[in-house]
Amino acid sequence: MDEKKPFAREVVEQMLDAETERHIAEQKAALEKNPAWAEGHYHLAQLYRVHRSRREDAKRALLRALELKPSLADAHVALGEIYLAEGDLERAAEHARFAARFGNPRLLEQLRRHRAAGEPERP
Repeated sequence: MDEKKPFAREVVEQMLDAETERHIAEQKAALEKNPAWAEGHYHLAQLYRVHRSRREDAKRALLRALELKPSLADAHVALGEIYLAEGDLERAAEHARFAARFGNPRLLEQLRRHRAAGEPERP
């Protein structure tokens, strides 16, 4: 147990992790029945994003969702947000443009705010 965290917070985090893992297992079971369900892969990725240590799993699930349905704007936003958090502004911008083209400009707006906050723009 992390001695820097209060005991109650540690317990709550463990409970949330267990609950998230349960939902991940349910989503995986649904995807086994319908592996071509792009939105299901997107939802699985969102669960992975909630779980603190599953970023790479989230990226794989989002890439699968976009392979199945390239016009899934929310998946472009989610993947772009991951790339933004990793400092990969070029990939984040690419997914922001796709998301906007498919009706969700939210990531473009996030990138504008990020750049306005003084982050150096990459080529």
